Amino acid sequence: MQHNPALLSTGAVALSTSATVAALMAHLGRIGAVSKQAEHEIYEDALLMLEEGQADDESGVFVAARELIEKQLAMDEVVRGAAGQTE
Repeated sequence: MQHNPALLSTGAVALSTSATVAALMAHLGRIGAVSKQAEHEIYEDALLMLEEGQADDESGVFVAARELIEKQLAMDEVVRGAAGQTE
C-alpha cells in the first residue's frame, strides 16, 4: 500500500498535536493548575475558535474537529454528573 505523503504529514501533525494537548491538559489537572471547570471552559473556547475560523470550509475538517471536542465535553459532563461534581 502506498502512502500519500501530504496526507501522512497532515495526519501526523494533527495526531501529535492532539496527543500533546491531551497530555498537557491531563498534567495541568494532576498538578492542580487547571480545575475541571477551567478545562471545560478551555474546550468551549476551542469550539468557539473553530467556529470563528472555519469560514467557507467545505472539506468537513472543521465539522469533524468540532464534533470531537463536543464529544469530549459531553463525556466530561457524564463523568462530572456521575461523580456528583457541580463545579
